[in-house]
Amino acid sequence: MAEIQAHIKILPVKHPHLYQKLAQKAMELHLLGMSYIKIGKILGIDPKTVKKACKHLRGGAEGLSS
Repeated sequence: MAEIQAHIKILPVKHPHLYQKLAQKAMELHLLGMSYIKIGKILGIDPKTVKKACKHLRGGAEGLSS
């Protein structure tokens, strides 16, 4: 029986950013006509984070309305 040496590197798991976690909910509320400010108050986050979350789901499209 032969032995084979192997070196396996285990990379750390990257956790999603907050805006990625909240993107779906933020987008749902935005599509209902809510402003980024109101969504931010509801979710307890900064309106800029809400905008980033919506932009993330739209693939970085510019020209989002607030």
